[in-house]
Amino acid sequence: MSMILLVDDEPDLLDLYTDVLEIMGDQVIQAHDGMEALEKAHQQRPDLIVTDWMMPRMDGVELCHSVLRDPGLEGIPIILHSSRRAPRIPGVHVLSKSCPLEEFEDAVAQALDNIQEPVPAPDPVQVAAEAH
Repeated sequence: MSMILLVDDEPDLLDLYTDVLEIMGDQVIQAHDGMEALEKAHQQRPDLIVTDWMMPRMDGVELCHSVLRDPGLEGIPIILHSSRRAPRIPGVHVLSKSCPLEEFEDAVAQALDNIQEPVPAPDPVQVAAEAH
């Protein structure tokens, strides 16, 4: 089960996409703007962030840039889900809110499939033992 941070200031859309993601088997953390999302991302480190663009306090574009610059949130994939033509941001997948739900589901599944697991550092004791 993946943990997805879903960010939107429209309660009906937040609930709709939460339902879709939960049916897909994912756990959803909701946030109503970018500031709240950034706080929750630091507290719970989601596997994926799906954010709206136009929101109060901190919009989705600002959230994307904040996440991409933050070493503590490095590697979290982001989908910018907007009803407007969103700007291209390197490393961020842009998806129209007018797309069919199947396309939304596919984009989420693909983003989660592309997550690279961190490679654990070798155990220095084991490396030393194997060298002898």
